[in-house]
Amino acid sequence: MGFNKNIIIVGKNSYIGSYFSEYAFSIGYEVISISSRDCNFLREDEVRQIFRSLNNTKNYTLVFLATINRWMENSFDSFNKNLQIINNLIAGCQLANIQSIIYFSSVDVYGNKPALPITEETQINPDSWYGLAKYACEWVLLSSGQVQCPVTVLRIPGIYGNAQNDRSVVGKMVSSLKNNKKVVIKGMGQNQRDYLYINDLCLLLQSLIPLKYQGILNVATGHSIPINEIVRLAGKLLNIEFEMIYEPAEPARDFDLMFDISLISSLVPNFRFSDLEEGIQSYL
Repeated sequence: MGFNKNIIIVGKNSYIGSYFSEYAFSIGYEVISISSRDCNFLREDEVRQIFRSLNNTKNYTLVFLATINRWMENSFDSFNKNLQIINNLIAGCQLANIQSIIYFSSVDVYGNKPALPITEETQINPDSWYGLAKYACEWVLLSSGQVQCPVTVLRIPGIYGNAQNDRSVVGKMVSSLKNNKKVVIKGMGQNQRDYLYINDLCLLLQSLIPLKYQGILNVATGHSIPINEIVRLAGKLLNIEFEMIYEPAEPARDFDLMFDISLISSLVPNFRFSDLEEGIQSYL
């Protein structure tokens, strides 16, 4: 490969971070993986120290996954912490040869009533502190003028696949099928979702890193499926007879997600996303 092979992955113990660290190493990248134990990104002194320790004769691509997730905390305090993380990141990047950044955001920035299909131009309308924080962090990285290298923002709708620290919706479905032979579904299970297989995400990152794209990308397959159909497919592949238990819908999650993936398809025109069936096979 004729491009920079030095990458820093911040969030190495996360679901995506741990999987991508192993993947990147396996295809020949020089990988520096950083966890919260190595550096607390809420502390500027620790961030500055770890960036100063980098080899200043090398250029790096930074893949940044560190965040206060919605399921961890969704409050004004977590909003402020997420902004602090990004401010400290920017301070650290000024001390090292960071040539590009890939920042993991979320489709939560669109809120729970997005116009469909969702594109990168869809109106931002977050309905949670987490979604608002993600959009604020995007703006700081892309539009504040504080970052001197290209930043690719990836808005993620949901990743799945058998891997360490899997907390995905599909992973929880499969676990419930295996262990309980039942799955609890909120509402009637007709809400459309578009989940991306984690190995596809790694392949996409491999393609995107050399592009140094400046801007926002929705990372989705462009093929949405009702939740109850996902459950039925998983049950069929696992060869398990199971019960679907329907409970009242959660208003905050009672909506569809459908994506127009024209932009990312134009950047990686030959990329083929795995079918949901292929991804679920990883749990077998």
